Amino acid sequence: MAGLPSAGSGSPPPRRSTGLRVLFVLLAGLLATGLCAGGGIAGYLGWWEPRQDTAERRAIFADWGRPHSFTSDGLVEGDDASSQVYRFTCPQGRCPVDLGERVHDWLVTAGAQDAKIDDVTRCVAHGFQYGGPTCTWTWRANGCRATVTTTGLDKVPSGWDRPLVLNVRIRECD
Repeated sequence: MAGLPSAGSGSPPPRRSTGLRVLFVLLAGLLATGLCAGGGIAGYLGWWEPRQDTAERRAIFADWGRPHSFTSDGLVEGDDASSQVYRFTCPQGRCPVDLGERVHDWLVTAGAQDAKIDDVTRCVAHGFQYGGPTCTWTWRANGCRATVTTTGLDKVPSGWDRPLVLNVRIRECD
């Protein structure tokens, strides 16, 4: 009669390998570490760094202020650049004689050391003319690239208000 085997006889149950469990635990740990590190890097590059650059560009605009007697259309901020438009309107086409000097003084204060008074005055005077030259100054400011461009707007008949626009853009911060 066949009965139950006696204790201690027979082969032991098959032993499961712990190597496979260790491998799964290590892979899970590496995956979690990778996700945390990758999330941290992505957060820094995608959120923190652009916020810091935007704050730095905003501070530059605040330090510069706006050119004397110009109005501002407001700051437009993006992840890679910030822009500001300054306007000056000469009522009935009569502009102050020192308008070029005002723009020059602001440019030099902002850091455009290569802006020559004669060039700025010429650009301001001709910037009001339809199809007149567009002048651009570019320099580095606090590790960012700053660009100022003068433009007149549409053709304005003699005796009408004449606008001068300074387009200011800060981008490519280190």
